[in-house]
Amino acid sequence: MIFRRALLGLGAVAFVTGITLAVVWLKAPAATVVAEKPVAPPQAVLSAARNLRAGTLLRADDLRWVELPTTGAPPDSFVRGQATETDVLGAATRREFHLDEALVADQLIKPTDPGFLPAVLAPGMRATSIAVDVAEGGAGLLTPGDRVDVILTQTFTDARLSESQRSVSETILPNLRIIAIDQTTHVPGMARPGAIQAPVTAEPRLPKTVTLEVSVHQAEMLTVAGQLGKLQLTLRSLADATERASSGPEAPTWASEVSPALRSLAQGPAGSTPSPLSGKARALAAPLEVEIIRGSKGESVCYAPGGSSTNCGGTSGTAEPGPPAAKPGEPHLAMPRS
Repeated sequence: MIFRRALLGLGAVAFVTGITLAVVWLKAPAATVVAEKPVAPPQAVLSAARNLRAGTLLRADDLRWVELPTTGAPPDSFVRGQATETDVLGAATRREFHLDEALVADQLIKPTDPGFLPAVLAPGMRATSIAVDVAEGGAGLLTPGDRVDVILTQTFTDARLSESQRSVSETILPNLRIIAIDQTTHVPGMARPGAIQAPVTAEPRLPKTVTLEVSVHQAEMLTVAGQLGKLQLTLRSLADATERASSGPEAPTWASEVSPALRSLAQGPAGSTPSPLSGKARALAAPLEVEIIRGSKGESVCYAPGGSSTNCGGTSGTAEPGPPAAKPGEPHLAMPRS
């Protein structure tokens, strides 16, 4: 009997202890289990290699890959493995991009997109094309985005000009940006300088037209210059591409400055004193002598470059036999003197 009561007491104590422990466990705060998330590796994103202006034609030296965390890459960016540099070469920027800023697709306009050329041009600028041959177009070495100077070379046929003044060359438009070569805005296969490229077996395609970014007045100058003589494009270095044009045009280069033989002819025989005026200036400054014949009388009249006339040799009453006297209302005869 006593043994049974002891067992019942122990069971009651165990039951109460179990209930107490259950209540304590339920009231205790649950332990927070933090699962470690795997750290995503950084990814290479195509970014600007320098500060880019709006309307910049993207070339290989404008681009570089920058390592960014996965959360730091903006939407529509170009990730290595999913895109390459060739996907954006020749495209134009719609806005400014700062150094190492990731490029995004919706802020670029490709050559095949509508409105590409207007997006490339700076405000107030125009696009005009000129025809070029192998030498004038840089033998195929010029690319869109390059900066060039336009040189005009003229050959004068006026017999009154000396040989040293028959040909002249001058830079008429400096620091113009090339927008396109023929109908392309980039050179296919263009790679970063220093990159290993496969040998080129096909002959390079030589350009026939070059499209330049010009102002309205510069477009008019190019049109007139194309009628005056031959145009030549000269490539500017990257250091000069950002410099503004000089305040005034450079002095032209005449044939006598290039050829020592022509320069010696212009100076005349040894010991002679050359005229302070150039051959062209002397020709323009010399008056034109005209002999006017009225019946049996002749008169020499000198016409100055400004249009004024003077009597060169007076009126001769014993002129050589000439045509009969002009009737009233008929014009008289004027012959230039040799």
